[in-house]
Amino acid sequence: MSAAPHSASFARRALAVTAASALGTTLLLTLPAQAATEPGYVSQAQSAAALPPVAVDAFGRTTTGGWGSATTGGAWTTTGGTATDFSVAGGVAAMKVRGAGWHLGAQLAGASTSEAEVQAQVGLDKLPSAGSVDLDVTGRAVDASKGYKLRTKVMADGSVRLSLVAAGATTTTIASQTTTGLRLAPGGQLEVRLQVTGTSPTALQAKAWPVGTAEPAAWNLAVSDSTTGLQVPGGLALSTYTSGSATNVPITSRFSDVWVGTAPAEAVAPGVMASTAEAYGPTELTTGTPVGTRLTVHQGNLTLSTPGQVVSGLDVRGFVRVTAPNVTIKNSIIRGAATSTQTALITNTTVGASVKVVDTELYNSAPGPWVDGLRGSNFTLTRVNVHDVIDMAHVYGDNVVIEDSYLHDNLHYEVDPAQNNTPSHDDSIQIQKGTNIKITGNRIEGAFNTGIQFTQDQGIVSNVTVDQNYLDGGGCTINLAEKGKGPFQGITITNNTFGRTTKHYNCAIISPTTTKPVTANNYFVDGVVATVRKG
Repeated sequence: MSAAPHSASFARRALAVTAASALGTTLLLTLPAQAATEPGYVSQAQSAAALPPVAVDAFGRTTTGGWGSATTGGAWTTTGGTATDFSVAGGVAAMKVRGAGWHLGAQLAGASTSEAEVQAQVGLDKLPSAGSVDLDVTGRAVDASKGYKLRTKVMADGSVRLSLVAAGATTTTIASQTTTGLRLAPGGQLEVRLQVTGTSPTALQAKAWPVGTAEPAAWNLAVSDSTTGLQVPGGLALSTYTSGSATNVPITSRFSDVWVGTAPAEAVAPGVMASTAEAYGPTELTTGTPVGTRLTVHQGNLTLSTPGQVVSGLDVRGFVRVTAPNVTIKNSIIRGAATSTQTALITNTTVGASVKVVDTELYNSAPGPWVDGLRGSNFTLTRVNVHDVIDMAHVYGDNVVIEDSYLHDNLHYEVDPAQNNTPSHDDSIQIQKGTNIKITGNRIEGAFNTGIQFTQDQGIVSNVTVDQNYLDGGGCTINLAEKGKGPFQGITITNNTFGRTTKHYNCAIISPTTTKPVTANNYFVDGVVATVRKG
């Protein structure tokens, strides 16, 4: 049994620890006041001054006989084939090319600019049996056929050749490169990025990389061009061409997550966070035990049973159980210990008990599959750093607030004895039952199963707000599962930014068709609208 490796190592806040001492359950250590550190999340309101995107389409709809209208940029118009060759479903826009030597295209003529930053994902349902298939993204489409194109030419063996093409009165390849190691698998997708800026000359830059991997720093292609007729603003076009030697048609091309903004791309699109890691929300530097805090070691487990009790400045080498109302734990570390019993670093399940955890670090110092971060109800986490546990927070009831906190680096086991030796079901937050739950201003990432898992295994879940968070990881990052107890009521998911490491492509939020969460201003980090997938 071994845990999955962490995605990163973290420099913990500096700590000063005194000698171990035996302590009672009522503790109050006076410490200098700490100035609250605001998280670095760039909210929708803060980003309002940035230039809006020209076109955005995550294809979060189902259409046949065309592609419908983009979220931003107007209606798609199509060329070639018949209307039934174009469809949208499951976050993917498809072109079904039914013949060798065919050309199909779709255009957003209204998304016009002469300073285009274009990003999209492109792929095929299968590779051509011979010859090649061209997947073209046109960043300055003067009309359905003319413009500056980034051509991704996919060969029968999956190898890829990238080209920048000037399609004017004649078509000229102005730069080309076969990138070593860049391949497209059947059903896979590549992320492509194209910049088309300036006129007479026009500067062109392009790159491509596999979806789910880091964007390369360098451009694959960079060149300038002054082709007559192309030194004017243009819209966006996507197209597919099958070579005449392809014998296994039909071949379906797939386009996803289309975004067109104004280049250069320093301006942050609405809903998108700034490029530095700090701007993605709280980090280990803005959460957990404040730098310079003097800690007193408490060996063993700790029960907090006095109403109104305040515990501050402790390094607990064990587990904490709260059994009284209005308890506060602050400026501390809860480390846990080796165990083979299902438990949590902090447990608050006693009727009438409540706890606020502030500026504290929770992690399992003896890693294993049995320990969660916090379990229960009637709790508030503020600027808390939780890591190296299975579930960061397991909610069993009402009145829960998780704010300005950093939940990351879940433990995951492929053979987990707590799950009958099947893989761990690690979630950043799992909500089993409860109402009046608020999850705001956090950075939540690193779970294998789900970032926020809504279930009703223990009872009805309702009135949950998920707002202004950075969220990533899981199969889908937010998963709503009704579990036979009917639709969720009062679920609001707004103003969040989603990462791109989900196991299921383009799946920020998944929900049954019978549950209708309120959603608005949710974006992926690349500016694409994060929609609700039905499932």
